[in-house]
Amino acid sequence: MGEDALVFLTGSAVRPEVLTALRERGRLSLRDLEARLSVSRRTLKRTLGQMEGRGWVRPRDGEYELTALGDAMFTAYETFRERERAIRRCRSFLEHTPADQFDAGVDALADVTLVSAESDPSAPVDRIVEIRNAATEIRQYAPFLFIDTVRQLADRATGESPLNATLVLGQALPDNVSAEYREQFEALAAAPGVDVYIYPDGPWLGLGVADGQNTLVESPATLRERGEWFAGQIPSTDFETAYLTTSTEPFYLPVNKHQEKLAALAAAANPDAETETETEVSA
Repeated sequence: MGEDALVFLTGSAVRPEVLTALRERGRLSLRDLEARLSVSRRTLKRTLGQMEGRGWVRPRDGEYELTALGDAMFTAYETFRERERAIRRCRSFLEHTPADQFDAGVDALADVTLVSAESDPSAPVDRIVEIRNAATEIRQYAPFLFIDTVRQLADRATGESPLNATLVLGQALPDNVSAEYREQFEALAAAPGVDVYIYPDGPWLGLGVADGQNTLVESPATLRERGEWFAGQIPSTDFETAYLTTSTEPFYLPVNKHQEKLAALAAAANPDAETETETEVSA
């Protein structure tokens, strides 16, 4: 939407309320709007006159109705406000994240629950511990694991209710680790339900999915790069064929994500026939 329209709608709380009322109730008279919004008739007349001049509303048989233009502009305004609220809610994360490391888009933040360390330094760690304790399946990338994480995961993986975990790490053992760290990490890596992979070229930011579905779609170029990296780690003579597959069983994915992942895999396996898409999300 244009800057002028945005300034107009944000300049008064009455203006969005008028558009909301007309959208919800259809045609309304000046009297009905006055009673519904508890706004003076003078203010309503001025507001409706301005909106009529913009082509957003029109008088009809003594009442006012929303035009298609007005509805479209109001929808754009609502979308802007939703994104603004998401950005403000996630500000402490976004202002410390380089732009080239966050390409998921603002809409990905709509349902995010942000746990910030600003008021409680231990809050993020406490939340992660809580999630891990409740999860039965974890998929996680991290540049490295802290000792508390290694202890927790090792206890879960070797306990009465074994954890199913796939860990992708930038390095297996940080420099100068303690004997306890090494022992706990080796126990974790040896647990039956745990797979550990080393990927030194991953991002600096840790991320993971607990009992969830990975609906992120990688670009064909990224998939080829990872396939080539894997092939370089495993002698090709050990396998006749290597397959690229999704990180989540397709059965559990939404249909559109299933189709997008299959298309990306097909393009990655056949570069000559690739049709590049705009869907690129960091893993």
